[in-house]
Amino acid sequence: MKKSMASRAELRKKLEKRELVITPGAYDALTARVFEKAGYEAVYVTGHGVGAGMLGWTDVGLTTMTEMVWAIRNICNAVNLPVIADMDTGYGNVVNVMRAVKEYEQAGVAAFQIEDQTLPKKCGFMKGKALIAKEEMVGKIKAAIEAREDPNLLIIARCDARAIEGPEGLYQRLRAYAEAGADLLYPEAPCSAKDIKEDAAHLRGFPLYLIGSWLGPRYGLTFQDIADMGYSVMILSTLAFAIAPKAVYDAAMEVKRIGTYPDFVKEGREFSWDELQDLIRLPEVRRIEQKFLPSDERKRRWRSEKLPKEYYIKGIP
Repeated sequence: MKKSMASRAELRKKLEKRELVITPGAYDALTARVFEKAGYEAVYVTGHGVGAGMLGWTDVGLTTMTEMVWAIRNICNAVNLPVIADMDTGYGNVVNVMRAVKEYEQAGVAAFQIEDQTLPKKCGFMKGKALIAKEEMVGKIKAAIEAREDPNLLIIARCDARAIEGPEGLYQRLRAYAEAGADLLYPEAPCSAKDIKEDAAHLRGFPLYLIGSWLGPRYGLTFQDIADMGYSVMILSTLAFAIAPKAVYDAAMEVKRIGTYPDFVKEGREFSWDELQDLIRLPEVRRIEQKFLPSDERKRRWRSEKLPKEYYIKGIP
């Protein structure tokens, strides 16, 4: 609980400095730890990625709240970074939202995003989306505020109205969400660099949130460009779940083609065994065993009260 409260205060402090927080999207605890190792300031739990990784389905509202909370709790326990999590539509009406907020907060998130689509929802960049009434979304935000216990838990209001009601409908909704108490505003699915710039201009003064996975290849924008426009948080939602399967596929095809397991470590395509074990906390396991296992148990396992320097069976892996 102390760790969660500290991470929320840390994220809020970063936002108050008006510096862009770049947040890559993790879909499990391992990818979150990779991003922590890479030095990012926060981690985003992507609903699209969790659904892809856990279920093998795209983002059309199939991942349940229970499944998301399970993934989020594992990620929060695995890293010492603020975690921002996707809450989709809140999994129902205001009653469901209040339960979801409590579950997410207890899982340890520093912030969550909730959107104004109807159930079942669709990924923001898909066609065929439908919206709930502005007033219903306002009620969801107010319910979320009442449900949270830590005032530093940030509520991100996502609006999908651009494709349905046009930009003006988008801005009207987001202003209403801000008035209801949302901490950050998320104008979803910009279709061009112009949209991104206009969103920032129309919502100037509000803390803004953006998906930035396509900034470079699609829109020709850099992180500095986004910071200069005044955005507060930028998530790189596909940095893990779109890249990892392609890397695995390429390696699997190569192994099948050449008939052996090549030296991917030497090629720079695989962590060494020691690097991997460090990433998944074998040193922490050794520390716990050395500190808490009784002396006779350590002797039974290693024939010594101290753990051996070499922890692996010789020649394996």
